[in-house]
Amino acid sequence: MRRRFTRLAVLGIAGSLAAPAAAQELRGRIVGTAMDVTGAVLPGVTVTASSPAMIQDQVVVTGGQGTYVFPALPTGVYSVSFSLGGFSTVVRENIQMTLNTTLTVNATLEVGGLEETITITGEAPVVDVKTTATGVNFTEELLEDIPNARDIWAAMAQAPGFQMEGYDVGGSHTGTQTGFQAFGFGDQHRTLLEGINVTETTSGNAGYFDYGSFEDFQLGGSGNMGETHGLGAFFNLTVKSGGDRFNGDIYVDFENDSTVGDNVPDALRTGGGTQGPYKAGGDGLEAGNPITLQSDINIGIGGPLYPEKAWFYAGYRLNHQEKLTIGNPDPATTQLGNWTAKATYQLTDSSQLIGFFNRRTKLQAERNLGPSVPLDAAWYQSSVNKPMKFEYTNVLTDKLFLNVQLSHWINQFPLFPTATKSESVEGLPAGRLEVNTGDLTNANSYYHLRNVTKPQISGNLTYFVDDLGGQHTFKIGTEIYRERRKFLRMQPEDIFYRDVDGVPSEVDIYNTPNTGINDIFLTAFYGQDSWTLNDRLTLNLGFRFDRYKMGWPENSLSPTHSDIFPPLEVAQRDVLTLSNIGPRVGAAFDVTGEGETVVKLFFGRFYWNPSTTIVDDENPVGQAAFRYAFNDLNGNRVLDPGPSGGLADSPELGDKLRTLGGAGFVTVDPGLTNAYGHELSTHFEQQIADNFSFRASYVHKNSRNGYGIVDLNRAFAYDTPYTWEDRGPDNVAGTGDDQTIQLIDRQPGIPEDRQYVNPGAYGLPDPDGNYHTVEVALNRRFADRWMFLTSFLHTWANAYMRTTSSGSVRAAARFDFVEGTTYEWRANQSLRLGPQDTTYWNYKMVARYIFPYDIGVSASYKLQSGFQTGRRVSVRLPNAGTERVMPDGYNDRAPNVGIFDMRAEKSFNIMGGANMALLFDGFNLTNSSTVLNYRTIGGSRYNEIIAILDPRVFRVGVRIEF
Repeated sequence: MRRRFTRLAVLGIAGSLAAPAAAQELRGRIVGTAMDVTGAVLPGVTVTASSPAMIQDQVVVTGGQGTYVFPALPTGVYSVSFSLGGFSTVVRENIQMTLNTTLTVNATLEVGGLEETITITGEAPVVDVKTTATGVNFTEELLEDIPNARDIWAAMAQAPGFQMEGYDVGGSHTGTQTGFQAFGFGDQHRTLLEGINVTETTSGNAGYFDYGSFEDFQLGGSGNMGETHGLGAFFNLTVKSGGDRFNGDIYVDFENDSTVGDNVPDALRTGGGTQGPYKAGGDGLEAGNPITLQSDINIGIGGPLYPEKAWFYAGYRLNHQEKLTIGNPDPATTQLGNWTAKATYQLTDSSQLIGFFNRRTKLQAERNLGPSVPLDAAWYQSSVNKPMKFEYTNVLTDKLFLNVQLSHWINQFPLFPTATKSESVEGLPAGRLEVNTGDLTNANSYYHLRNVTKPQISGNLTYFVDDLGGQHTFKIGTEIYRERRKFLRMQPEDIFYRDVDGVPSEVDIYNTPNTGINDIFLTAFYGQDSWTLNDRLTLNLGFRFDRYKMGWPENSLSPTHSDIFPPLEVAQRDVLTLSNIGPRVGAAFDVTGEGETVVKLFFGRFYWNPSTTIVDDENPVGQAAFRYAFNDLNGNRVLDPGPSGGLADSPELGDKLRTLGGAGFVTVDPGLTNAYGHELSTHFEQQIADNFSFRASYVHKNSRNGYGIVDLNRAFAYDTPYTWEDRGPDNVAGTGDDQTIQLIDRQPGIPEDRQYVNPGAYGLPDPDGNYHTVEVALNRRFADRWMFLTSFLHTWANAYMRTTSSGSVRAAARFDFVEGTTYEWRANQSLRLGPQDTTYWNYKMVARYIFPYDIGVSASYKLQSGFQTGRRVSVRLPNAGTERVMPDGYNDRAPNVGIFDMRAEKSFNIMGGANMALLFDGFNLTNSSTVLNYRTIGGSRYNEIIAILDPRVFRVGVRIEF
């Protein structure tokens, strides 16, 4: 395998050097035209881009059409000068360059001497009239000067285009990733940190970031070209480089139980107390989910190793939190550590070598602790995440830019028992689930140690042509990686019990311990042309080719219950290859030709990144369990061994109901084809004043040809009517909310045939989804002491939704296939209810103003619609066993959530020219107690509150910059 990857890497480098290739979009671009006062173009003009963000200036010369391009400029503030013999020099200043943005900077040169300089400080462009991508860039004023939790999910919550699944108050979600949708779509996201692909599985962000190290952070949700595969969001993060003078920053903040309010309504302080349709648990709510202690220490320093030759940056962050959850008297602890190092070396006037390393750790000692999860069933997580790279860049000519990057990403993610804090489960009792409430005891149903490695290479060139039917910026690129997932599963006693109203009902027997290893190889090529036909119209034409090859190396299995799961030795095997080409077409029309009004159109097809999840289920060395009916003959509530001393012949083991997981009990359909989706979008952007722009957008996304695990034998065997008496939301028989539900059971004795398939190819419902979003946004970037960003988004969606066994509203509200490969075939759900119509919306506002005496005030307001969900019940079918059923469909919606935050700060100049700012933040200032999460499982505890919005928090901090 190692030799194979090495050959692919060499081919990738050779390909990138032999042909123009696409950049990783770690930089922005400036393009433009030089003219004289008559409007005639001027060839031969020397154009120089200068910025503190660059070790050396970049210099190009305009071509025969008077045009030029700087294809790769790091984030920063630039001045661009234009000089030509016989003409006065023109300098355009204060040009704010951000990631993956193309700015048009033209110049009109007047006759005069070179010593005469005309400096233009206004008229900095704010509208990108060349590209079709739409997103928001988080530079200093949004990263540091707006009150938030200082992580990318909190930043996302403030960004246009994104709908969050969780709500942070003053860092309450520290160490916990928050699900989200980008213009309606909630999967297939992609994250690049310094160009390193750190995407976890199909869409996650592995690890937690050194927030203070960011130079620029771009969130793109629409109009992405060939640089990304996915229909979801594109995260693009770059880290500070240092500078030609020593500089640094120190940030510290603090909050504890004395700065945290109490927002529990009196009605909820006693058991059974209600707030609207929701009720408190048996002991009432003594507190919501308050933080009892949180601190964030973030230090960064950078500067020259050799002036005008080599720069460095180093950063450190430690974030510690202790937080109470409803139903638990002791706080749960989360601690995040971050070490960052980056060095940039100017090899020649035109080439650079960049090295980067980041080590991220997370200690979450009581993960998932909550009303249904006591300490002995919570997880102990101590994870490590390490992205690293070497990058080479070279401005080969005025028209040609080269980039080659070798990267690696290592991720270790354990979920251990809290009792052992290790992979050992020795001496731990088997866990139990109360099906009708979702309560766990003794142990969780799932523990693991996951190790992921992803060596990767990308190569690219950008080539500019100015006299081929207009101006062209060609990009063609390659990306190659091997992602290997080594996955250890363990389980106390290798058994898990499922009770109904305290009575043993079912038992899961696991094939643990096991360590499955699965690989996926990606070979991708992508290309595009930004073709400016005239001074108004630019076409963006592109494609992306992806080839995913999936399989596993040699594996072995030695489970504890060998009488049920025999030991195995598995040979290396390539299982499935998916190859696809996705076209992307866009147009940007500068309506007035002044660079201030643009209409953008975009269409693209995006194929799925399958990660290793598909072949993981066919690999015989993988996680699996058999679920049986449990006949507790002696009433001791445990499965007793049979005469052989094993479990296979236990008289208490009833009929086998189903297989859970994979481990070779799932086969991948050799005819499986990749899922894909489309985007059709249009945007109107208008510069309405200096530094001020307006955008209106319509974005349609869809998912097609979904795949997932289906039992092809049993899916078509549900033909036996079954009548079930529903006692309604009050869980009391004989009241007005009772109803009779007609369900379907399957025939008895049907053997399993679980396959990874495209369901539509077998006559089952296609898990298609359609998402329509409209959005309007106003953006006034920081200038003249103030900034303002506000947006409103509304999405209409139609898709299959999940019947997940989780008892929370957020999990139940998720779309089925949007989550990647979680297609759930349930006859009593998919056929009975079909795809669901739902809507969601949000309004966001952030603002900042600096008053005299360097007193700054910032504000953030977010109002988001609740999730659409419904009551779920567990029904024991005679043949199929227990299934989730939604008697009323998705007829319920959680409350809307509004959060108002503010910051006041005062800046001082201190010794040595340094600046110190004292920060005072207030979060959830209205002290709202909105119910966020509640039990959706029907029964006596239906609508019981799991979480309310975190109470008002005051946070004090200090930031020193030098």
